[in-house]
Amino acid sequence: MSEQGAVEGGRSVGVVDVTDRRLIDLLREDGRRSVNDLAEQAGISRANAYHRLGRLRSSGAITGFTVRTDPHRLGLGVAALVVVNADQHSWREVLDQLRRLPGARYVALTAGGFDFVVLVRVADVETLRDVVLEHLQAMAGVRSTQTMFILEEFDRLDG
Repeated sequence: MSEQGAVEGGRSVGVVDVTDRRLIDLLREDGRRSVNDLAEQAGISRANAYHRLGRLRSSGAITGFTVRTDPHRLGLGVAALVVVNADQHSWREVLDQLRRLPGARYVALTAGGFDFVVLVRVADVETLRDVVLEHLQAMAGVRSTQTMFILEEFDRLDG
């Protein structure tokens, strides 16, 4: 089944079918699966699996393969979400600085009450204190921050 993607706002919007989604789900479970295993689990031929994976990668639907880690076993026992308000005229510069913030693992530009959400992972509360007070609060363009400790995390629920 060959489906074409559309272009919206200058971005390619790919179309994936049920089989493509099955391949993606299988890779989310284990990114090291062989193409033979993917094909078998998805109920398609090996050649079809190769073709679909190539198309998903070239279209940008699959952007890469990575490893999932346990932050606690890596010595990063403290996690916090830090919401940041920035001066309206300097949001791009603040974004660049947030990307380099020690311990930052995720940065998102948001709409609503805050301009950014940052996931910070560090070894201990003292290190988090230093990140927030010495690095984040000292950034040019940052108006205010609010820090929320993460008490417990659950598996990703991506779709």
